[in-house]
Amino acid sequence: MAKARLTDKEIDLIVGMLAGWKGRLSWELVLQRVEAMLGRTFTRQGLDKNETISIAFGQAKDRRRKLPKKEIEESDQPPELAAAERRVEVLRAEIAVLKSEQERFLEKFATWLYNARSRGISEFDLNRPLPDVDRDESERKR
Repeated sequence: MAKARLTDKEIDLIVGMLAGWKGRLSWELVLQRVEAMLGRTFTRQGLDKNETISIAFGQAKDRRRKLPKKEIEESDQPPELAAAERRVEVLRAEIAVLKSEQERFLEKFATWLYNARSRGISEFDLNRPLPDVDRDESERKR
């Protein structure tokens, strides 16, 4: 059976859902919401294998642990203020996910830089533009 592949857009939807998560959080609940949102089923392992989703889930769990029980329950705020606070929390969570993703990219870049330098590849060689693609070449060969 072929594995269901997640597109970048679907990953962003799942990360956004986790960033704004309210209430109890478990992989089972995430899988239920993902199935309802995307119309396909996934396993916990399948979602957890994606590093961005895994980090977003861990950060959502951490946020839930840090909140006092009083804040987890409904508050007596006006609906507009409560909606604004939820939006701010979602944006903060998204920023945290992006910062951790940026850190992973910086680590990967440092690895690539080390490997390039150890093999004598200069920065000039690395920054050369890609060659033009001749899309008509396959038509001429026929």
